[in-house]
Amino acid sequence: MKKKIILFFLLFPLICFIVFIAYCYVSAIIERNKKYYFPQIETYLRVYNPPFNKYGYVIFSKDSLLPLSESVDYVKVFKSETSQISFIFNSSENNKIYIVDRWNNTEINQADFIIEKIDRTDTTFFEQESIAGMNTHILKPLYFEIFVEGFLQSVFFIDYDISECPIKAEPIK
Repeated sequence: MKKKIILFFLLFPLICFIVFIAYCYVSAIIERNKKYYFPQIETYLRVYNPPFNKYGYVIFSKDSLLPLSESVDYVKVFKSETSQISFIFNSSENNKIYIVDRWNNTEINQADFIIEKIDRTDTTFFEQESIAGMNTHILKPLYFEIFVEGFLQSVFFIDYDISECPIKAEPIK
């Protein structure tokens, strides 16, 4: 009987540790896989950051199914200190996505959308303004912008019909 009690006290911390590690791993996977819907452009977006990798994916679709495969539109984002990526949409061109990637941290896979890289100084999409003595480029009200920050941790959007400030996007379940 004494051996069983000693064995229990030796195995119990080990079992607790294994359960804790499994919980952390599953939580990390769930936290790194978020889906969003933007009714303004009728598009779903999934942010997927595989554990233990130096890259993640931003997947686009008009359909709520967003598997990661060569037959879907995605942008592969490499981890860096500067991994903010902006996606610009024009409601009259619902099959085009424009990407602002200042540090060239992305690879593009096109399937249904036409995905094109642009510069933040492109006057088609942005207008230059002087704010507090600094020149900056502001998105024109005609366009809708989604930007992903902090190596795919935060998703924001700018919709001038709602607000001029960036709005934090909430993932859907």
